[in-house]
Amino acid sequence: MTIPTEIDYLEFPITHLCSLHCDGCSAYSNYGLSQKVSLEQAELWLKGWSGRINPKRFRILGGEPFLNNFLPEIVELSRTNFPDARIQVCTNGLNFDNHVGIEKILIKNSTSLHLSVHARDDKYLDSISNSIETMLRWEKDYGLKIFFGDNVENWNRFYKGIGREMRPFNDGNPNQSYKVCHSWYCVNLVENKLWKCPQVANLHLVADKFKLNEVSEWKRYLGYKGLAVNCSDEELNKFVNRKAEAVCSMCPSSLDNYEKDVRNVNYKLNNVEFLENNFSLNFERFDSTVKPLFNRKPGFLSNLERSIKRAIYKSV
Repeated sequence: MTIPTEIDYLEFPITHLCSLHCDGCSAYSNYGLSQKVSLEQAELWLKGWSGRINPKRFRILGGEPFLNNFLPEIVELSRTNFPDARIQVCTNGLNFDNHVGIEKILIKNSTSLHLSVHARDDKYLDSISNSIETMLRWEKDYGLKIFFGDNVENWNRFYKGIGREMRPFNDGNPNQSYKVCHSWYCVNLVENKLWKCPQVANLHLVADKFKLNEVSEWKRYLGYKGLAVNCSDEELNKFVNRKAEAVCSMCPSSLDNYEKDVRNVNYKLNNVEFLENNFSLNFERFDSTVKPLFNRKPGFLSNLERSIKRAIYKSV
């Protein structure tokens, strides 16, 4: 019997649909991608990979996972196929009504819930206030493990341009791009294949939408192939232990962090028209009501990131 290969962290995006449009989204969900993982696909993919890999941490995300009708079933399939993993659903908190009773499914399957905070403006903070209260109540009443994360600070773009004008950075220093990358540990399960990171895993989807395969700068990166479930043990071990590689050059070798906001966007050929520009940033409200939630308990990934990063920085 083959012993499954250990993976520190695995992401499973179950839809690319999202109720937010965040500039710089690593899943390209700001471009209106509509792919969803069906129940049949989830069952086939998770069962197939359960015999090959043993993830320590397994995160169900999107897009927005609450926009997939089969989220409860996928949570149960995830626990069945990865019984020893720490499993978490990552959400923006805007669509809890889609799955009434989800807290019971999460508790039954020892799965935590993470709410990612994406903006500082009043309108957005209003939209997530009920979700925060709901999660705190689920924690108090049912013992659900909950986490909150800041997806505004240290946000950055990993490509140049927008839409049809998207272009890779091509910095020519994959080691440095890998060192500064926020997704360096984020192996993705997409279309029944393992991919190095979400940027690479989902690139072909946005390329199809904007015909980026016709752009010479993208061809070398679109040539990256995900690892199939019928790969050899040697191929799997090489994949798991691979660090910087040529595809990392598509992303920047130095980060230009910026404070993002969340806007609905209408994509028209080569340009973007913002439909909402009346944002009122409210840092005082954010600092007093939301920011304390980030430090209330150790995060789902914090210990993992610290331990692995030390080892990687010594060896790259």
